[in-house]
Amino acid sequence: MAIAFNAQTNKIYVVGGLGNSLTEIDGATFQSTTIPLQATGPEGASAQIVVNPVTNTIYVINVVSNNVAVVDGATHAVSFVATAQSPYALGINLVTNKLYVADFDANMVTVIDVNKNTVKNVRVGTNPSAVAVNWVTNRIYVANAGSNNVSIINGSNDTATNVKVGLYPTALAVDVERNRIYVANTQGSDLTAINGQSNTTESITVGSFPAHVAVNGTTNKIYVAFQIPGNIAIVDGATDKTTTIPAGLFENQIVIDEFRNKIYVADPTGNQVVVIDGATNAITDFPGTGSYLWQIAVNSLTNEVFATNLLSNDATIYQGAPGSLPVALLEFVEK
Repeated sequence: MAIAFNAQTNKIYVVGGLGNSLTEIDGATFQSTTIPLQATGPEGASAQIVVNPVTNTIYVINVVSNNVAVVDGATHAVSFVATAQSPYALGINLVTNKLYVADFDANMVTVIDVNKNTVKNVRVGTNPSAVAVNWVTNRIYVANAGSNNVSIINGSNDTATNVKVGLYPTALAVDVERNRIYVANTQGSDLTAINGQSNTTESITVGSFPAHVAVNGTTNKIYVAFQIPGNIAIVDGATDKTTTIPAGLFENQIVIDEFRNKIYVADPTGNQVVVIDGATNAITDFPGTGSYLWQIAVNSLTNEVFATNLLSNDATIYQGAPGSLPVALLEFVEK
């Protein structure tokens, strides 16, 4: 179950169940609306959502149908844009209004120029599995799990350059302020840090099998979760020094609230949200109310955390300050 949030409209979007629909939740009233889609993937688990808050448009990967659903947030009108085979991950440049879809089996990235209404396929490495965008430099970074490299797409002309990284890269994150890109090499024990200006690289040892990475650009800290459960690595971006702290049973996703310097980790096995205080590294665990808490999103404006529960096919909304979560809980079930 994928989840995303539109801060401009205070709407939460969830794809769950078989992925045949998108649920829109009003963040003020908690009323939900179902928007029909084509099937997004087996049990909806592989679906991804990206929101453009400027245009109030929601994009959903349809793995089964090999396309992207384009949903008008105001009217709920839905259209579909074809991709290459097996769309797997997507990113958006909010400045250029271009969408980038990693097509895992086609070794392509589908570039959708929303303003020009054009679609182009760009050849990248083998099995592209993650996309991150630096909107300042207009560069798009694609982790290619099968070829152990990252494709860097120039957003102005859609040409790609490959940079060698570690073993089986499956996740990456961009520090926009410092123009540095961090790549999780899932079958290794390191991150690859790419200098966005020179494309030179360096290796940062973090621990075995890093699988998820997120950057707090305000504090210059990088947070890494692993396939082997139980720990989060915290990298100081200034020194590359790594600190490891215990965090949950299995970490599926990391989301950062830079405004409050809080790091939220989805822990499906523990069925909880793990909250890390970015200033002290103190850990607080907050239990889920459904079954197998899967993905999370954060509203920094209202200080709310949204979580999807994969097996119970519902979502939980945590309201209140991180120090006192959960103050109030709301569940909705997609029938």
